[in-house]
Amino acid sequence: MMKKILNTLLASSLLLISQSVFAQDANYPSRPITWITPMGAGGTSDVFARTIQPFITNYLGQPMIVENKSGANGVLGEEAGFNAKPDGYTLIFSSASVAANPFLRKTNYDSRKFVPVIYLGNVYLILLANDAVKAKNLKEYVEMVRTKPPETYNYSSWGVGGMGHLASELLNLEAKIKLAHVPYKSSPEAVTAAISGQTQVTFQTTSLAIPQMKSGRLHALAVAAPNRLPDAPDVPTMTEMGFPGVKIDTWFGVFLPPNTPRYIVERLNKAFQAALNDPEIRSKLEAKGIFPKGGTPEEFQAYFQGEMKKFDRIVTEAKIESDTK
Repeated sequence: MMKKILNTLLASSLLLISQSVFAQDANYPSRPITWITPMGAGGTSDVFARTIQPFITNYLGQPMIVENKSGANGVLGEEAGFNAKPDGYTLIFSSASVAANPFLRKTNYDSRKFVPVIYLGNVYLILLANDAVKAKNLKEYVEMVRTKPPETYNYSSWGVGGMGHLASELLNLEAKIKLAHVPYKSSPEAVTAAISGQTQVTFQTTSLAIPQMKSGRLHALAVAAPNRLPDAPDVPTMTEMGFPGVKIDTWFGVFLPPNTPRYIVERLNKAFQAALNDPEIRSKLEAKGIFPKGGTPEEFQAYFQGEMKKFDRIVTEAKIESDTK
């Protein structure tokens, strides 16, 4: 008799728990959601977020508010998101910096504990050179660099730890050359430095690179993409140039604070996947040089872990140091 009563109580408890979880799932979200973007207004991250924000708002039935919290290569915004309550009302829109920052600077959070939601998309990097560089492609440029002592030639980037910096150091490692690093505070400054001859080359995202190529101020040596780009069909890939190991781009994804419940992760994944599947949104993103991706949280987790290993290798082998670490 007692066993029967206990079994009945257990079944009732499980039913109540199941109903409670279902109620939580059905009611989420019930108020506005803050989406932290760890980069400044007007950048690719901000443009990406604001392009899909209206769709997410309509899909979830609650306002999605984009909040720019820039500083320290994304660390300030990432830290704010990491420490937020894991209730699904604070999201982090982050770039590849979230995987690189732990190896470059001191942080008060563990990037490995972020909860991945979805891999949103990426933009590819093109290596640009000025007119003083007579090489027509990367293979010729590397051959030219190898004829001179290390650090005879240099490159500009938008700062220590940015993808332009890490891409250049990865090229140094893979091509067994040594280009000197000249960091600037922004991508436009890095481009200006290359045009003026202060530096010879610079890695830039397609949105900045292609206009410079069309104007004739800079020419492309190679693109760090698996295939040639539709907007730059004459630019060879790193693999074509003999450097298949130079696989690096600026990617974007959505994360949640540690310990966020699974039903929230799944709900948000479906919302963002629906946005990425929308033809109008895809068209807007592609027009800005952004390649939409998508996928499951598990796929993004695996990709994220692989990126952390890659950046660990680059920072360690290139002996990169940040003055903030």
